[in-house]
Amino acid sequence: MSFFPKFDHQKRYLPISQYYREKFGFRVQKVSVSIAKTCPNREGLAGMKTCIFCDEWGSAPAFVQADWTMLEQLKYHRERIRKRYKANKFLVYFQSYTNTFGRLSDLKKRCDEALQQKDIIGIVIGTRPDCLPKGALKFFGELASQTYLSIELGIQTFNDEQLSFLRRGHDREVSIQALKQLREIQNLNICTHLIFGIPGESDQQLVEAANLLNELSVDGVKLHNLHVLKNTPLAEEYNAGNFSPIELPDYARRVVLFLENLDQRISIHRLSAVAPRWDELIAPEWNKEKMRPAQYIENLLAKRETWQGRILETVS
Repeated sequence: MSFFPKFDHQKRYLPISQYYREKFGFRVQKVSVSIAKTCPNREGLAGMKTCIFCDEWGSAPAFVQADWTMLEQLKYHRERIRKRYKANKFLVYFQSYTNTFGRLSDLKKRCDEALQQKDIIGIVIGTRPDCLPKGALKFFGELASQTYLSIELGIQTFNDEQLSFLRRGHDREVSIQALKQLREIQNLNICTHLIFGIPGESDQQLVEAANLLNELSVDGVKLHNLHVLKNTPLAEEYNAGNFSPIELPDYARRVVLFLENLDQRISIHRLSAVAPRWDELIAPEWNKEKMRPAQYIENLLAKRETWQGRILETVS
């Protein structure tokens, strides 16, 4: 089987860096900030205390100062990233917890403040599929008409039993309807988060997830493996012997299968999770490594002479 490079840097998938470069014409980096403090689960609205995998930081970046304002966080991380990646333009990523759960006026204010800062050319907002009230959707439409806007939606899985295991507090249909609502907004970029390695996961399920994302015309996917952090419900399950995290070879195989069935126009934001706080990681150990998991997956793609969307090409 011959391989004809379709992506930058001899990748066998569409990296988000290439998407940004084609979109903007230059290198762009995301700058993570934390403004949200909670989510529906933590407030008990879904009958849960928290998702099974979520720690006290709510997916916040590694370096967080609780007493820093949003602008202080932005300026600090922007300059650090500028030096590390030689980037001059940035997207502000409201990352932690559920950013559409609190007062919408606060989110609007923070977005306005961010866009007024030097070299900021767009906004990225992280949220859940069950936290998209009409007011938020209207705001997204207004903002997307003025600047680049991406919504990162924590889908995690389209399987109801696995959503129950993860204690998400919503079902598959809520996720699908959320994606459809977002797709109706002009100029909006949609990135979905998926977790692999959930108990009961099957190869067919991964293929179906890719096909569904193709059908719903999402713009990006961020992949994670289910890993165990201290002070989480999953840590209790792990310590009781009720959960074993997926090993890297099997995880890589599942990612490759998923990518083979994913439309080549969908950008890949991340191939695997990275534990931002190593002292809080319980298992697996390979989550401490940032580069090796991605390289392992890329090597497996090359070894199998396959790439993102290959199976779709074969079918068509």
